Amino acid sequence: MAADVRGGASLTVAFNQATARHALHGHIITPSLRLTDVPDATSPDPDETVVLQVVSASLALGGPVAATLDTGAALLRERSTARAEAHAHSAQARLSARVLTAVPLTFASWSVLASPSFRTALTSTPGLVSALVGGTLNLAGWWWMKRVVAKAAL
Repeated sequence: MAADVRGGASLTVAFNQATARHALHGHIITPSLRLTDVPDATSPDPDETVVLQVVSASLALGGPVAATLDTGAALLRERSTARAEAHAHSAQARLSARVLTAVPLTFASWSVLASPSFRTALTSTPGLVSALVGGTLNLAGWWWMKRVVAKAAL
């Protein structure tokens, strides 16, 4: 949009071209959104909210519209970079969570198939209770690790 505005297009034309050109799939910003509806629009997506606020400010205040649009775009790029870095830094934690979830399940499955004594122990009441408690704790650990990693990636 900033390039279109610098090239002489109005904010309305630049907005309409950008929404049509990029086939946006946001909550609010779609090719059918009119520029006059932008000031009243709110979005649950923080990035889309930035776009709505930048366009709304440009529409209401005028001034150096291209510079305002560039500043909003720079903020969106910074957010994207921060999310990508957090995702990369959390890769080891995600892998560890998968391994720590899969190893006990794999070991138990292999033991059931390969060991008659394990099957006998598993079918006893204490063995069944132990397996259920272990499975529940394994599931809780997986869920907890998933939440911790997800919070770090935000």
